[in-house]
Amino acid sequence: MPKAKVTTNAINDCLEMINRLGGNIEEVAKRAVYEGAKIIADEIGRNIDALPIDEHWGTRENPLHGVRKFQKDGLSESFGIAPMRNDKGLINTRLGFDHEDYNSHGQANAMIARAVNSGTSFSEKMPFFENAVRATRAQARKKMVEAAEKELEKITKE
Repeated sequence: MPKAKVTTNAINDCLEMINRLGGNIEEVAKRAVYEGAKIIADEIGRNIDALPIDEHWGTRENPLHGVRKFQKDGLSESFGIAPMRNDKGLINTRLGFDHEDYNSHGQANAMIARAVNSGTSFSEKMPFFENAVRATRAQARKKMVEAAEKELEKITKE
């Protein structure tokens, strides 16, 4: 029966690479999630900038077809990406409006965002948030995979 000679160099190299990955895998995941979130956040920011200005008072008979300037400014200023979280091994973040942030007229920016995105009895629905997420979801996924592969390649080449 033929005999095979097994060397441990290849196995040791593989185990060493796995150990390097194990210590850095959370950072790789965070980088990938951030890159994807940034693409979506940029599109949401562009959609906020594109919201029409309507300075009239809305009524059921004459609904608002936009937001007031101070509301738009408040949305732009309070929108952002939350810090990364690790929920039992699942790395995630949130995009949204600071719930404790108010515009110059004392209105909660998160409330204004919900009202603008969904509409009210006196304002037209302008789904700036949902449209941005829908439009960039595939691009964000692709960017996340690319970012993860790039980071893993850096680690494995060390």
